[in-house]
Parts: sequence; C-alpha cells; structure tokens
Amino acid sequence: MQNIRTTLSHAIERTPWYSKRRSYRVLFWREITPLAVPIFFENMCVLLMGVLSTFLVSWLGKEAMAGVGLADSFNMVIIAFFAAVDLGTTVVVAFSLGKLDPKRARAAARQSLTLMTAAAILLALGIEFYGQGIIDLIAGNAEPEVKMLALSYLRVTVWSYPAAAIALIGCGALRGAGNTKIPMLINGGMNILNIVITTVLIYGCFSWHGLGFIGAGLGLTISRYIGAAAVIYVLMIGFNPALKISLKSYFSRMNTSILMEVLGIGIPASIESVLFNGGKLLTQVFVAGMGTDVIAGNFIAFSIVSLINLPGNALGSASTIIVGTRLGKRQIGQAERQLKHIFWLSTLGLCLLAWLSVPFAGLLAAFYTREEDVIHVVKILVWLNAAFMPFWAASWVLPAGLKGARDARFTMWISLLGMWGCRIVAGYILGIVLGFGVVGIWLGMFLDWAVRGAFFYWRLASGRWLWKYAPERSSSS
Repeated sequence: MQNIRTTLSHAIERTPWYSKRRSYRVLFWREITPLAVPIFFENMCVLLMGVLSTFLVSWLGKEAMAGVGLADSFNMVIIAFFAAVDLGTTVVVAFSLGKLDPKRARAAARQSLTLMTAAAILLALGIEFYGQGIIDLIAGNAEPEVKMLALSYLRVTVWSYPAAAIALIGCGALRGAGNTKIPMLINGGMNILNIVITTVLIYGCFSWHGLGFIGAGLGLTISRYIGAAAVIYVLMIGFNPALKISLKSYFSRMNTSILMEVLGIGIPASIESVLFNGGKLLTQVFVAGMGTDVIAGNFIAFSIVSLINLPGNALGSASTIIVGTRLGKRQIGQAERQLKHIFWLSTLGLCLLAWLSVPFAGLLAAFYTREEDVIHVVKILVWLNAAFMPFWAASWVLPAGLKGARDARFTMWISLLGMWGCRIVAGYILGIVLGFGVVGIWLGMFLDWAVRGAFFYWRLASGRWLWKYAPERSSSS
C-alpha cells in the first residue's frame, strides 16, 4: 500500500497541469479523510462528554460550576504540557515510519510514555501539597464557597494526571503511525464511562445518595485510568504492528538520541503550551474578580466555542501527521501544498459554523444553565467569537502543520509573543483598566489570534519553515 501511494505521488509530478491538479485533489481527500474524520469524532466525544459533565455539575449550582471552571483552568495548563510532548511523539513516530524505521518509532513512543508518567506523578505530589496556594492565586477575589469547591475538585483530579499522560502520549503515538481509529474508540469509550460513573457518583443510585460535588472529580479520575489501561493494552498486543510495545520494554535502557529528538520538539512546544495556557490562566484571574455570573458565563462560552472549533482542531492534528509523514518521505512539495489546502479548508468551514451559531447562542447557553445573567454573558461572547473567527485557523491550524515540519521554536516564540504581548496586556487594559469586563478580556484574545495568525501565514508563504529540508526542496516541489 505504501509503495502504491509513493508511485502515485511520483506519477502526479509528471502529469500535465490539468490532470495533475485533479489527481492531487483526489489524493488529498484520500489522505486527509482517514486521518481528520476519526480525530474529529474523537475530539467531539471528548468535548461532548465535557459538555455533559458541565451540565451535570451545573445542577449543583453556579458556585459549583464556577469552582470546576477555576480548577479546570489550572488542570488545562498541566494537560497542555502532556499534549506538547504528545505532539513531539506524534511527529517523531510519523517521521520515523515515513523513513521505514519502526524500531525508532517504537522507542520514541515507549520512552515518552515512561518519562511523562514519572513527570505526572511528581506534578501530582507537588500540587497536592500546594493546592490551597494555587487556588488562592487563580481564584483572586472569587467567593469563599467557590474557592473551597475549586480546591476540592483540584485535589481529586490531580491524581488523574499520570493516567492522562499515558492516554495522551499513547494515542499520539498511534496517530503518528496513521492509526486514528483506535484513539477515537479509546477516548470515546473513556468519556462515555466518565459520564456514567460521574452521574452515579454525584447523584447516587437506588438507595445510595451519592457523593455530590466530589463525585465529579472522582468520576473523571477513574475513567482516565480505564482509558490509560486500554492504551497500554493496545500497544502491548500490537493492534498496530509498527507500535507493539511489551510491558517489559518500559524498564529497558533509554536511547538518548531518540529521546532528545522527541524533546527537541516537545520541550519548545511544552514551553509554548505551559506559558500560553499560563497566560490563559492569568486571564481567568482577571475574570475571577468579576463575579460568579461572569465566571460561569465565561466557562460556558469557552465550552460552546470549543465545540465550534472541533473541525479545525481535527484538521490541525491531521496536518501535523501529514506534514511529518511527507517530509519523512522527502516529499517536500506535497507537504507544502497539503498544509495550504488544510488551512483554507479549515478557515472557510469554521467561519460558516461560527456564523451559524449566532442565532442559537441563547439556546446553547440555556442547555447549561437557567440563570438569565449567565446566559446574557454567554450570548455576547459567542457573538464576538463568530465576528473574529476568520483569524482562528491561521493562529491554530497553521502552527500545528509547522510543528509537523519540526519548526517548533518559531511557533513557540510567536505564540508567546501573541499571548503575553497581546492577550495579557490588551486584555488587562481593555477588561480591567478601561472597564469593558469579560468582553475586554476576549477582545485581547482576538488580538492575539490576529497577530499570531499574521506571523504564521507569513511563515507558510515564505517557505522558511522548510529550511531543514532545503537541499531536497528543489527536486521535490
């Protein structure tokens, strides 16, 4: 199958321009669909389960929802760190298999899993001891009840970090090998279990009255460990032969060169993700002083916007795999053309979805809450998101593709510039100093999209993201 694809790719380069364009489009859709569609459904399962989890918590009161939102804003910083190393693993696995080197791909996956599981345990221990200080820092002037609920949720969910690291790294390795269906099934099953277990633990069943708010965090933690066990099992039995990893091999000696290749992508991406999400956390501190209604509305609006952005996230993940695989095969021209097509496809599709969400903003908000003040906040933020959606794909899909080319340092610096130079500074000035409130915070976020998008589009158009492959570019374009 691999030889057939390579032969077709070379044949396209020799065909006349009119048939070449048509043949390329056919190959593009044949390659992007098997990757993007399962990733889309996987992400949709994750987000829909998150929406349903929020829905379950919302019936415990807006204080409970605000508490979960504050704790999760910190949890996302940690998860972003794991996801960045997951990205490095995906790229190295895809690049290694593109070079027909499955042994190196297996080593990259195994070593990433071992390293990040150990890191997750250390992080969980540290946060367990300093949880009160973390909540006091991020909650700002939030009500004492909200702070107490946020701390309770954080102390339960922090022990899900090792399982989250295993699930993210393992699924990332499988995607790098071109297998997106198994991660979709694992994440879908894990999130369905999350809803079932969380519902039982919060509200109880039969004569048992349940655990209430604590059940939300405990259900998430249990379901993540089930998902982690599934990932280890899939890798152990070798559903994907290129990534068959025995339990014994996790205790073998590490290959420093392979680990450095993974971390060479993962560390810049980790710095980017942690500082970027740390910046988002700081904006949550700004919002925390604006009242419980605004905290809850901001949390719900982000949940709705995440659903709208699902296709773009799926196309971004697919672009990382495609670019990495193409460059591993030295098909430089194909990598460049496919990233451009993915960018424009995501831009047009997301704008359409965002604009269609405008008339239904109130209905979407009502799914989460019956509080009129909270619904009003959500509607305004969803409308603003639709207005600025044309900038989203350039700021999120393009860097995902650039990282597939191992251009992680450039994306790191630009993302940090956008976050700390635009989102934080502009958000603080507009939201706090000038008194625009949460609207000003979101306007700072949109400025961040625009600035980062402009830099990433320039990087794509200039071709400088392919500098590592310059000697082959002229013969492969």
